[in-house]
Amino acid sequence: MQAEVVNRSLVKFIWAATILFAWCCIQGVIQEQESVRAFLVAAGPGGGLIKGAHSHVGCMGWAGLGLAAVVYYLVPIFSGRSIVWPKLINWVFWIWVVGTAVGCAMMITIGIVGGNAFIAGVKAEAQLIALVMPYFITMGICAYLEGLAAVMFVVQILVSLARGSKVTS
Repeated sequence: MQAEVVNRSLVKFIWAATILFAWCCIQGVIQEQESVRAFLVAAGPGGGLIKGAHSHVGCMGWAGLGLAAVVYYLVPIFSGRSIVWPKLINWVFWIWVVGTAVGCAMMITIGIVGGNAFIAGVKAEAQLIALVMPYFITMGICAYLEGLAAVMFVVQILVSLARGSKVTS
């Protein structure tokens, strides 16, 4: 019974990983367009955050969520132990997805707002930071959410391997 609950929960990991994979691919193609690339170079530090969002969606987004689904699926098979606290899987999923998606959207927003201000002549670091600080705060909260989801996932897997009940067929 528990294996069925876990497997049903994993479908949303695959959906989200697929959507984030598409986001990563589309953003990569857009970043390679000449006009966008010129903006990223001219935007100073803001352009780097946009590029960073692309990497973040790839690593923490589709690759991380896909790997988590695989680990959740394979741990019971290879270890013979059930995943402990199966309801935690949904919490891990939602915290991870919201943290990644909103955090990356904030990185892109900071890059666009800060980059446009930089191109328009705002060169003073204090002024640029003041313009993008609300987005940075949101991005920081999302980074903590992603870290929390990752820690919850790791603890759940390690405890499952150490103390999970034997899987019954």
